[in-house]
Amino acid sequence: MEDFLESLSPYLKQLAEKACINDAHQAILTPQAHMLLKDITEEDMHALKAAAAKLLAKPTITASELSNLPYSKRYSRVSFACTALNKCTRGGILTRGITEFCGSASAGKTQLLLHLCLTVQLNDELGGLSGGVAFICTENRFPSKRLFEMSKYFIRKFPAYEINYMANVHVEQLHETDALLKCVGERLPALMSSTCIKLIIIDSVAAVFRTYTDYAERSRDMRRLANHLLNLAYKYNSAVICVNQVATVNEQHPDVPCLGLSWAHLGRTRIRISKIPKQIKLQGSLLTLPVFMWIFTSKR
Repeated sequence: MEDFLESLSPYLKQLAEKACINDAHQAILTPQAHMLLKDITEEDMHALKAAAAKLLAKPTITASELSNLPYSKRYSRVSFACTALNKCTRGGILTRGITEFCGSASAGKTQLLLHLCLTVQLNDELGGLSGGVAFICTENRFPSKRLFEMSKYFIRKFPAYEINYMANVHVEQLHETDALLKCVGERLPALMSSTCIKLIIIDSVAAVFRTYTDYAERSRDMRRLANHLLNLAYKYNSAVICVNQVATVNEQHPDVPCLGLSWAHLGRTRIRISKIPKQIKLQGSLLTLPVFMWIFTSKR
């Protein structure tokens, strides 16, 4: 590499020729013992190698440029396709970790999950990950009819993308802890190795773990579940959402997430979903409407 020799000062160029070094790679890889035999001092040796390293080094980039590199997609997000919700979550549900949805019954958790089942199938430009969904139900039956109705809206909104939304949602119905652990430990890895799954949903974890009487055993099983999910999330850059129930401890602590600290420490983000009323003024009177709203609180 003539550029290397030409970039050196006359003194360093003379040392390089003395050590039979012709390019920067050779200067880096040449053993120190060889240079010492050529009567090159350690200081000159360091200066020669530093000049070679400077030539081989990649151009300096700024932090803003680094955020635009493809490597930054190592941690992707599943968009809510809603400006308000994306603003609350800084872009959506983050991959490579466990996100917990908790809230009372009829707060809108399932509706939000179904919406994410559709948005994750979109491409990166539209906020998706171009992948399918593994949806594990442990309580009620999967609302396939509701998802089908929602998919019609996505088909009309994105007519240019020929996506079979229903075919990309893989559903499993389980009711026991052993079956759940076997599913995420054996069957789900096999599915993800052959199919592009970018979102894993368990609705809900509380249904299978609240019946335990041995809390030490419950903690062990919850850690096993979390380890399986995290391994898959990191291996395939997928998002994981686990739904949790809430219970009222007393009047001062209503709607406390179930499963205690053992489960709370296993996830990365907790999103509390609540339904609150909204009052509007109509002809001088205040009317209370049942409006659904999502209130997000991050654990970390």
